[in-house]
Amino acid sequence: MDTWRNCKVRNIDETYKTELNFVDEFNLSRNGMIKEIEQEFNIIRLCLFESQELEEQYQSVLDRIIVMPLRKLLCEKASVLLNVCPTFKMPLLDGIEVRYDDGQHIVHTPLRIGSIQTWIPVEEWLKQNVSWFDRDVKSIAQMLPKYSYEYILNKLTGKLKELKSEFISLYACEQVEYKGEVMDVYCKRYPEDEIKNQRIYDILEQIGYNKLSIYDYLKHISDKRGAHIDVGHSLVVELVNYADNDKMTLIYYMGIQMIYAAKKQIPELEDYWKEMPCLESEM
Repeated sequence: MDTWRNCKVRNIDETYKTELNFVDEFNLSRNGMIKEIEQEFNIIRLCLFESQELEEQYQSVLDRIIVMPLRKLLCEKASVLLNVCPTFKMPLLDGIEVRYDDGQHIVHTPLRIGSIQTWIPVEEWLKQNVSWFDRDVKSIAQMLPKYSYEYILNKLTGKLKELKSEFISLYACEQVEYKGEVMDVYCKRYPEDEIKNQRIYDILEQIGYNKLSIYDYLKHISDKRGAHIDVGHSLVVELVNYADNDKMTLIYYMGIQMIYAAKKQIPELEDYWKEMPCLESEM
């Protein structure tokens, strides 16, 4: 039993005074969260307007801005949008699938919006692929250039850290000559072993070597372009994020779809952007 409960409680009415600081926080009310969502939507709308007024050279600048509301509202489990609407759904990724000679597929704009009955939870929406390569266990490269090998190891951190030593054991460094230049490459130690080849493929799949999900797409652009000054950039991700004839990238379409989906699912946002047209089409 706590001894202080038997003591007389000191009265501090005349001496206690709260003070302001930079540590205390408060949770937003539902109305406060709605206001925050509207502010994020306003950022997207402003960029959409500016994209029609500015020259093409500013496209990547606007992408860096638009991607941040998408990342904040859809990729973070504690986002104000998902707090207001935990069952929030997004339209399926429905664009023009294009296949290139190297086996790469890219979902090109424009994106269509099917009827709300076809929409899926955000968690599933983020797992959809915006680009991928036609590869299987047998077609994975027999050797990796040094820079690719090192980037793969850099990806094997956190929950995947335990796979790093296994991946290292599956490759051996070899010095080769390529176009007159001596260079280091990493070759499979057991190229004919089906089980080990399967393990290589499985590990590469876990780090997104062959597929680019919406989540990784948004995360890469927001991290590399929006939030950090980072010297490392993925060439393939940049290729996916191209602008169509209407100066619209995937980022733009996703931003518009998010606003439209919110208007349909959150009553307080029904009248937001009143002039926004109906975007749904029957599938």
